[in-house]
Amino acid sequence: MSTTSPTPTPSSESRATPPWRQRLATSISIRTQRRRWTDRAGTWDSHNDTGMAKVAAAAIEAADVQPGMRVVDLGCGGGRLALALARRGAVVVGVDVSDAMIARMTSLAADEGMTTVKGVVSPVERLSLPEASVDLVISNYALHHLRDADKAKVVRAAYGWLRPGGQLINADMMLGRGATAQDRQVIAGKIKVMAQKGLPGYWRIAKNAGRYLLRVHERPITPEAWSRLYEQAGFIDVSSVNVVAEANIVRGVKPRA
Repeated sequence: MSTTSPTPTPSSESRATPPWRQRLATSISIRTQRRRWTDRAGTWDSHNDTGMAKVAAAAIEAADVQPGMRVVDLGCGGGRLALALARRGAVVVGVDVSDAMIARMTSLAADEGMTTVKGVVSPVERLSLPEASVDLVISNYALHHLRDADKAKVVRAAYGWLRPGGQLINADMMLGRGATAQDRQVIAGKIKVMAQKGLPGYWRIAKNAGRYLLRVHERPITPEAWSRLYEQAGFIDVSSVNVVAEANIVRGVKPRA
């Protein structure tokens, strides 16, 4: 499998961009994402397609949660993963940039009588947790929204938060910008599905193409690029599994010694 990525690597992005501009770009991205997900908090779960549900289910299975495990769900949204993991006995902290998403998650948890789900309103990029305090860091369809340099930052931070033997699992949209045959196949498939919806579909094609090409909102990188970030942070046993056309699960383990 090729290890080249058609998107800028975080290291090259960091060298090319002055620190103050990186901080400004991150702040703008955070404000944009907060507005977007607050506006969609009430409808997002109903808009998820079957592919996204399949990816979430695969991430939950990959986590292999045991009762009492301490888990952090990055970009938790309305709590799809957080609630499912709590039902399996985990103590879960769901983190999201949108207070409306956190309110939705905690309300659903309360409806089920759950006391092991806590919500934290924070940009993932600026989250701070105690060192070696959790057993699992997991994320589902969230981290591709981060800028490339912030992806690397979050992977490094997760390594620090995890106890030895802990896992980082990222289930997400993972592809480049058309440089490989696989990328082109995925993009063509998504365009075909949207085009079948007529004018609304063509509007989505135009809108998503702009976001994708300009890397606004949608900033996916390849599974190989994610794997490199894991390895650079110190993770071992790094693996990548394709779940649906556009999405992979990348998993890594913090060494025990």
